[in-house]
Amino acid sequence: MKKLNRIGEKHITNDGYEVKITEYVNAHNCSRQYECGLILNGIIYAHLNNGTVKNPVHPLVYGVGYFGVGEYNSKINGKLTDAYIIWRRMLERCYSEKYQEQYPTYKNCTLDERWYNFQIFAKWFEENYIESFDLDKDILIKGNKIYSPETCCFVHKDINKLFTKCNNLRGKYPIGVTKKGNKFQVTLSINSKTTYLGCFDTIEESFQTYKIAKEENIKKIANKYKQQITETCYQALINYKVNIND
Repeated sequence: MKKLNRIGEKHITNDGYEVKITEYVNAHNCSRQYECGLILNGIIYAHLNNGTVKNPVHPLVYGVGYFGVGEYNSKINGKLTDAYIIWRRMLERCYSEKYQEQYPTYKNCTLDERWYNFQIFAKWFEENYIESFDLDKDILIKGNKIYSPETCCFVHKDINKLFTKCNNLRGKYPIGVTKKGNKFQVTLSINSKTTYLGCFDTIEESFQTYKIAKEENIKKIANKYKQQITETCYQALINYKVNIND
């Protein structure tokens, strides 16, 4: 029986990509090449013929994220991996208008383009993840809006809580300060409990009281988790400065 020669045969996928067969062993093993030059092997011919083959660099997740080509899976035994869940959540925060309407602090946040590729993020995740810790983008660089390998780290929830802001509850006074009659009251959340720090005559004195207590608390928590976080993260916490406009 004469062997079919399908090399050079072109197909259009359901996603609108043109692919060309570059090698054909049999109906269960052929290679395809996309217009961008990407070549993938071990493809079933029937999937090419009906257009169901997937382009791994097609941005399916919030218009920018794509699965990529590599060893990392989105699921293991039918369950989404931690790496994939965290990756999708980052993309949602940065590129979902609905999410940003609910959580406006994420407006103008973006992902480093390298992390559009799940495979690249998953490799960084594997090398840096600490079980049950949270991904943070604000500690290493204060006010940072970009999720990237250089700006992100994993921290314990106790550390993450240190930097949670409730802007919708804030008034016109500096963080930690509220008006109380003719004076200014200062409070600080420590271990999820509100601690009273006193009442003062001026906003400046009130804020300085808050600033000193907050920075001391950050150092205390940093030392508590020093052995579990990176040295870079630890130093960022130890040197963290609270500003009046925070």
